[in-house]
Amino acid sequence: MPLQIAHTTLMLPEALVVESLLAAHGIPFAVAGKDIVSQAPHFAILYGGISFLVSEDDLSDAQQLIGAGEAVPGYESIESAGFERRPVRNAILAFLILIMGAPFPFWYRR
Repeated sequence: MPLQIAHTTLMLPEALVVESLLAAHGIPFAVAGKDIVSQAPHFAILYGGISFLVSEDDLSDAQQLIGAGEAVPGYESIESAGFERRPVRNAILAFLILIMGAPFPFWYRR
């Protein structure tokens, strides 16, 4: 039976929670991209994040279970909000951090 994508995330902690939810409710699943994101988190967007694949029969149950979670206050990080405010500066910083191995700048925080 073909597998369908029930959920996709870019964050490893969220993936661990979804993985435990599906396992606790007895829904068989496969995980794609978890190894890449756990070893090189800066490649999460490039490879499409972590996807949870379930059978067509379990798709609606899995999506309802994952979607039943409550919103977490402060889920959006300071870094992601700051990146949207100053995209040019942060694109240069991302280049320096990823390509040249520059340390994370202390002045990037609020």
